[in-house]
Amino acid sequence: MERRTRYALLFICIAMLNFTASCTYSKDAGDSELTQTHIQEKKIKLRFISSWGGVDSKADTLRQILDEFGEDYTEAEVINESMFGEDFLPKIKTDFASGNEQDVFGLWPGSDIRSLVKAGKVADITDLLESEREWKGSFEESNWSYTTYEGRTYGVPLEIIYEGFFVNKDLFEKYGVKLPETYDELKAAVAEFKVHDIIPIAYNTLAEGTYLYQNIIAMLGGKEAVENPYSRGTINSCYIEAVDYVKELYQLGAFPKDAFTMTSRDRNNLFKNKKAAMITQGSWFVGDLKDMQSSVDIIPFPRLEKNGAGRDVLIYGLGNGTFYMSRKAWEDPAKKELSIKLLKKLTSQESALAFVNQCGMISNVKLPEDKMNYSKLAMKGLELIKSSREMIGPPDSFVDRTVWEEYIAKRFPYVLEGRETAQTLWDEAVKRTRNF
Repeated sequence: MERRTRYALLFICIAMLNFTASCTYSKDAGDSELTQTHIQEKKIKLRFISSWGGVDSKADTLRQILDEFGEDYTEAEVINESMFGEDFLPKIKTDFASGNEQDVFGLWPGSDIRSLVKAGKVADITDLLESEREWKGSFEESNWSYTTYEGRTYGVPLEIIYEGFFVNKDLFEKYGVKLPETYDELKAAVAEFKVHDIIPIAYNTLAEGTYLYQNIIAMLGGKEAVENPYSRGTINSCYIEAVDYVKELYQLGAFPKDAFTMTSRDRNNLFKNKKAAMITQGSWFVGDLKDMQSSVDIIPFPRLEKNGAGRDVLIYGLGNGTFYMSRKAWEDPAKKELSIKLLKKLTSQESALAFVNQCGMISNVKLPEDKMNYSKLAMKGLELIKSSREMIGPPDSFVDRTVWEEYIAKRFPYVLEGRETAQTLWDEAVKRTRNF
């Protein structure tokens, strides 16, 4: 009996020890979970936006770089709000207008960033760059002018862009069509491809579709008239005359039958799938053509005989890979330093090399030549830049971009069909433009 009592007491003691241990373990585990949750709650969230989202050729590389930043700075969480295509600009403008601006953002030079700077929404980084001479010195000196307003610098220029005339040269060879060097030769190519049921020019009437129109504006007007588009309250004549050329191409059947309803992605796919012979696109399009290096070429936009311009004229500037910091983030002690670090990460040599080698981007960051692996098409773009006599900024950078995208581009079908004149189009566009 006594022995059984001792065994019972021993059993009770062991059970109590196990219970205590399990409670201790549960408490420790709970504390650990609470600690992890607390750490997560303490992470500083940085919101970022650019047009390099969705199916954009730079989207994957951007995500990789932002992930690396999160690994390097575990106290930060970057929320990537990047969007592809025509949805990007309304999103960022709405967010800034409502006081919900992102901390770091990409935006091409032009009317939109000037408006944000004027409204006091963008951080002035002039003194920061002066104190970070090595960082500032890592960029090509000449392109700081694109991000400087009234002597103060606001943006960090990573990406150089141009607009070029892309051709499926295998289609030209197959059907014996001459690559067009003049506008008349372009019209001849249009006629020849129509005979073979090939869409001559991949085109639509959304913002990206206007690259064709913009190149014609540049050919007709030259740098001064394009970059200073208004004279005495009216638009310069090159903007109106260029419409007639696009209208003529439309009447010749150069465009897809559903050009007025086609998405930009579908337009690009017409060219990529060899259903269209030509497309006017930006340098970023090279990233979508990785498997087409031998069958695609980039040529100067066909000359317009009216003023002999064309071969040596190129639309050139900085792209959406021009990065800024909001003034709100600059004035937030919790976000300021991390936002600056994110700017540096996005524009570092390592990041620039990733965009160059993976996407064919033309870098404004100085890079060692032995580490760059530019594709054949990217090299062709560099050749176009070097051979250009005159480099002109994109026309839609000098006109209010919202007016350009939401009114001019969307009214183009009416003009092409003859239901509205180019003069009427631009008279109304000027009225809608806030500052000129």
